Amino acid sequence: MKDKNAFNVLDSIKGHIESLKPLQPKQAIVCIGEYPIKLLLKQPNSKTAETVAVFVGKSSDEIYQWIPKGFKPHFVLGFEDSDVNTHFWYNVLPYISQDQSIVESLKKKPIEKLHGVVAVASVWEGVGSATLPTLIGKFNDANINALSLAVLPSQIQPSDAYFNALAALGNCVSLDGTTVVLLERDCLENFEGIDRNGVQMEGDVIINYMMNLMLSKETFVDEVTELSRTFGIKIFTAMLASGASANIYGSLENVFEAALLKPLLNFDLSTAGLLYVLIRMPESLRDKLPQAKIELAVATWFKEKADLKSIYITEPIYVEDTSDRIDVVLLIGGFENSKMLEEYEKKAKSLTASAVKKGLIKEEDWQAMMKKLKDGA
Repeated sequence: MKDKNAFNVLDSIKGHIESLKPLQPKQAIVCIGEYPIKLLLKQPNSKTAETVAVFVGKSSDEIYQWIPKGFKPHFVLGFEDSDVNTHFWYNVLPYISQDQSIVESLKKKPIEKLHGVVAVASVWEGVGSATLPTLIGKFNDANINALSLAVLPSQIQPSDAYFNALAALGNCVSLDGTTVVLLERDCLENFEGIDRNGVQMEGDVIINYMMNLMLSKETFVDEVTELSRTFGIKIFTAMLASGASANIYGSLENVFEAALLKPLLNFDLSTAGLLYVLIRMPESLRDKLPQAKIELAVATWFKEKADLKSIYITEPIYVEDTSDRIDVVLLIGGFENSKMLEEYEKKAKSLTASAVKKGLIKEEDWQAMMKKLKDGA
């Protein structure tokens, strides 16, 4: 007769061995361009360290010089050996379209289940402008959900930045399965907030904080991209309230008001059609702010702000700490963007005409792409 205790011991040993295996990351970050790469590496956080990090830039040698000791990227791709002029998107596009190394590297990674990719690109650069839409297409083909954060140029940047940005957005919305969150560089760099420890945060480091929050939700990318596909809305933006004390603010509605004062894109909220809400709060607030109360607060606050088609409030992230601080990310989609695009087209007009005249792009292709972009695909 077999000893049951022997099986219990074996099961216990097996469980212990399993617990000792290193946790495999289930999400990936792709940073495209010098701006987002340096941002990510400026203040790497715990969630960043737990993810598969891919960096794409002009020079892999430069990228490795920026990487701090102890940080190990999964993959680095540079264009320095390709003899490609990386200033404009149309020069980079043929090269990156043929490259399969990034997707292949992710497939080789022993990831149990990749729950999505968060791609961050500075789309005013030729590398970012060409690579972002190209990778979206490649991820779609590989059945990998991807959420893109496109950092738009500053008001003081020259016309080439707007030409590249328009091409990036137009090529992105021309693809099926695209979900792009627009962030303005000026809004990021002027941001002021508080972190969960009550420490002041200033400037573009807020991207790291927001990405930490996004990556803390394992199903975040899957949920947002499914919402995007369901309603056929590809373009979003974000509003963020960080480190908001529940005691000081008094209500979630007041936290939302704080987020509205610091949008990460200048847009008209009243024209929005879709909303995704992600909240992080201490475990001690779970009973005080149950899901039903959160849903009511969101619906009440937005009732006078926009006529939304749908609101998706994901299960909050609960953390064990002694504070009463709440972090909120509101992803807002389907808003009117024609005014912004008209401004971009005006700034890029001379470069667009020059590229058409030189045969670098076709007028009809460019106009078709701009139409899709204006239609808010």
